[in-house]
Amino acid sequence: MANVTYDLLWRETMRDLLDMLELDPPTDEDEEEAFQHFSYLYIKYVQIFKNLEDCYDQHVHPQKRLDVKEVLEAVIGRMLEIKQYLTNLSGLKFINFDDILVDLKLIPETLELPVPRYFVDERQKDLALREKLVQTLIAARDADKEPDAEAENQGMSVDDAIRIIQVNERGRQGNQRARFMKEIRKQEELEKKMRDVGQPETDPDSAAVVIQKLFRGFKTMKQARQMREEELVFIGMKEPEPKPREIDPMHRQDEIRSRRKIIQAQNKDEYEEALVNIRRKIYDDEGVDMREQMMDKIRQWFVAFREQNESFPDYPDEDVGGSVFIFDPPPVLEEEVDEDEGGKKDAKKDDKKKDDKKKGADEEEDEGANELPPSEFVLAMQSCTEKFCQVWQDRDESQNFAQKYDAELIREALRPGVRDEIRIKEVDAVMREELENLKLAVEKGKKKGKKKGKKKGKKGKKGKKGKGKKGPKDLTPDRTMDSLIKELVDKDILKLPPKVGISDYVGHYKNLDAIEQKALDPVIPEPSMAQIRQVVVEQLILPLGSLSVHSKAPYVNKALLYGPQGTGKTLLANAISRETGSNYIDLSARNLDPGAAGSGKIKYPDKKGPNSATMMLHIAFKVAKALAPSVMVLDEAHWTFLADKKKVKAQWPGEKPPSRFLKDFLKEAKFLKELDRILIVGTSNRPFMCEKGDLKKFNAFFKEFKLFLPLPDYASLQLLWRTLIVRHGGAITDSFDLQTLSWICKTAGYTAGAVDQVVAKVLTQRRLQRLPVKPLCHTEFVPHLAKVDPVFKDEFDQFQAWTTKNNPQGKPEEKPKKADKAEKKGAKKKK
Repeated sequence: MANVTYDLLWRETMRDLLDMLELDPPTDEDEEEAFQHFSYLYIKYVQIFKNLEDCYDQHVHPQKRLDVKEVLEAVIGRMLEIKQYLTNLSGLKFINFDDILVDLKLIPETLELPVPRYFVDERQKDLALREKLVQTLIAARDADKEPDAEAENQGMSVDDAIRIIQVNERGRQGNQRARFMKEIRKQEELEKKMRDVGQPETDPDSAAVVIQKLFRGFKTMKQARQMREEELVFIGMKEPEPKPREIDPMHRQDEIRSRRKIIQAQNKDEYEEALVNIRRKIYDDEGVDMREQMMDKIRQWFVAFREQNESFPDYPDEDVGGSVFIFDPPPVLEEEVDEDEGGKKDAKKDDKKKDDKKKGADEEEDEGANELPPSEFVLAMQSCTEKFCQVWQDRDESQNFAQKYDAELIREALRPGVRDEIRIKEVDAVMREELENLKLAVEKGKKKGKKKGKKKGKKGKKGKKGKGKKGPKDLTPDRTMDSLIKELVDKDILKLPPKVGISDYVGHYKNLDAIEQKALDPVIPEPSMAQIRQVVVEQLILPLGSLSVHSKAPYVNKALLYGPQGTGKTLLANAISRETGSNYIDLSARNLDPGAAGSGKIKYPDKKGPNSATMMLHIAFKVAKALAPSVMVLDEAHWTFLADKKKVKAQWPGEKPPSRFLKDFLKEAKFLKELDRILIVGTSNRPFMCEKGDLKKFNAFFKEFKLFLPLPDYASLQLLWRTLIVRHGGAITDSFDLQTLSWICKTAGYTAGAVDQVVAKVLTQRRLQRLPVKPLCHTEFVPHLAKVDPVFKDEFDQFQAWTTKNNPQGKPEEKPKKADKAEKKGAKKKK
């Protein structure tokens, strides 16, 4: 695509954003109307976000990209705010917008949120260096390990391997020779029969007619078959055949986008170089005039202050900003100016305001809980749209076809910074010395004691220090960050997550599910896998990936993903780390205590000292904060919170109880600040193991975000089978019965992990080689499915019961008011 394509997309999106800002925030409405209005705003903001993300990824103009990123992050923040408001208003984590999408004539995939690519692209060099460092440390760690004797004994010797290959090769040659001899004998018998019977002569005309008939029939059948396949592809019932890489438009588009990335990087380097050169040129050309103008203005301030107060002022300190308030004085409030004249009027106004507050007190009690607070992101979007209208909307770029930087805009942006630099470094120092000289010349006849007294007073002010909030004590003040990273890698705590993305969590939307549920039964519908994916992107990935969004928008720093084994909990944790470019720190109980009792494989076995759990957790959190963003994973989190000795003794396979890390872990997590971009992700396939006090701690720690991962529905299973077979190298033909396999998995209760396991078992390397000869058939997967355990109904009901009790959805029931309770008590007394 050309530069003008993304430029037009950007301009159209900004015009849409201008229209949206007129509707946001809305006027006073009741709860139902507000929900409908904000749902419409959310859908529109999702569309604007996707367009802006595409523009920012492919625009090559460096200054436009900066403005696009600013408005993009503001749109992300506002989108998250509205979604949080809708969640609070409805009491549901998963909101179905089916009825609104139908009214707007949009498909459910409109709500699919892509992860912004700049989360990783802008830190590509740093991430590559970090990955290389971790790989080097892992290689050094593995090289120092002694080879395992048991593993060597389990291997096969070279002689045994050669013997097996020889046996198989001789058998293959024997089968081939027997098949060849059988064909020769058949051919000899056929020739003998033809000689005995004799072959009649055929008329050439009749032979030609037979050939024509067969050819025309073949040609017609081929054309009909081709037309039928084209029709099926057109209506979406069959996937199109893959085109060669050279003529595939999707491959062509990927090549163009990668080339634009290269041009984008070149233009950015030129822009950064121009910033340095133009700044230096502004300083050389305009610095003298700026300096003289500022010094004249400060001198005028000296004279004006002396005429008004009969003494020279004290020059402002550097901590306050120096002479900045001389050039940019703070605004004078009208209340201070008219304090004496309008005192009585203000008193009357205050009385009126009090009356108004009393009248509207009841309304605020009812509506205050659901009001959306004023948003900083709306103000940011308004300033971005104003800047767009002033700078870019009518700008003539006919001479900038290559979309290089604009030098005039750079000058306008750098001039205030150069002016401040000259004022702070040069003008303030000279004028401060000049003011002291003026004071000495005027006050020669006065006593020196006053001057000293003033200096002492200033020193006293500087000596005051505020008491800050105490943080955790640094247990490793003398160690470098490299040594801490090396220790975590050596203990297999800091890892490289698998290269997976959020798109690997495959699932489909439930079309019109909300409308059917409202019509048939007013029950909260189960979320689809696409909704799970959307919530993870909204509440976990977007706030963690952007610092500006994390500092202002609603965010979560502790999340629990729970569900049956194979539903994708670990996959989502790995995807969050990869999509945001975060460090992956594994604090799982099995990772810290991987061996059986007496094996000696436990990590950090001591209670105190450098080899203790306290030290390990301190190092892990210190590295996570220093190299933010970071994802800390608690796989099988129930073990970490489980303190029941009977259950631990009966089921825990490790050497020491896993809850020995809990106290220090909760202590370190307590000191996480708002600006710390750290996400703690817990996964659990048996959360119901925690009971009583353990359950209370478990729920209290993950109270911000708990997400149940359900079994895939029928539509998701069809997409899952198709995706996994293609991903493992297979191909699906027309005769392959996807519907039967999906229905078997749906009725039996198979998870996505079970499907992936079955596909990997069937599509071996040998089977992939035979695909051209023997296409895949659905019957090949059924025997392997029978060997995998599904999620039985009792286990699934156990998860649903735990969810209903500990992670309910919907608005909580309203508690009886105090007045009602008092009335009931009075009635009892009368009786």
